[in-house]
Amino acid sequence: MNWQPIVLSVIGIVLTALVSWATERLIALINSKISNTKYAKYLTDAVEVVTRAVKTTYQTYVETLKKDPTNAFTADAQKEALGKACDLVREQLSGDIQDYIEKNFGGFEQWMKNTIESVIYDLKNSAGKSAD
Repeated sequence: MNWQPIVLSVIGIVLTALVSWATERLIALINSKISNTKYAKYLTDAVEVVTRAVKTTYQTYVETLKKDPTNAFTADAQKEALGKACDLVREQLSGDIQDYIEKNFGGFEQWMKNTIESVIYDLKNSAGKSAD
């Protein structure tokens, strides 16, 4: 009996299965990278929008109140500034990004407020360090 055709046939089947498996794994890897890149861009865009909203609110609202000799930047004014920044963020972020944050970070509103506070902290501390 000639074993060569049988062995070649088995090797062909095994190689086909290996190539199919490797191709499937490569496609899954590529798709995960595309997905991760997409969501990383979502978060980068969201933080950039929050940063711009904080800076805009500071420039147009907070700075004016702080210049007021009666020191009108009270706790109520701080809440108003937060509301203005939140409104700007909501207007500028796409629904897809808001949905992604809602599903992955336990709620868009809380994430937005936490990120605004974080950006304010970073801006205040970077301003203090540059003055040194």
